[in-house]
Amino acid sequence: MKTAEAQIDYKTHILIGLRADGAMSIIDDWPHVPLQSDIEKAIAGARGSYAAFALCTPTSILPGKRGVEETKKIVSRFGGPGWTGRP
Repeated sequence: MKTAEAQIDYKTHILIGLRADGAMSIIDDWPHVPLQSDIEKAIAGARGSYAAFALCTPTSILPGKRGVEETKKIVSRFGGPGWTGRP
């Protein structure tokens, strides 16, 4: 998202580019319904080649985890979190 703190609601519109190999990338986003000319500018400025584009709105918004919370759950090569090394 363009903002430092991702603000997604049901009015958010996200332009997604789909490559021929099936990979998808977010091209642009808007907190409102974008004008057709804005969408066309975003498509024209997209880097790489895309087979198709989709303008999407969220049907579900699920909370994500912050990076700090994720680092606590990283599994080391010695076992899972909380592993003491004893059988």
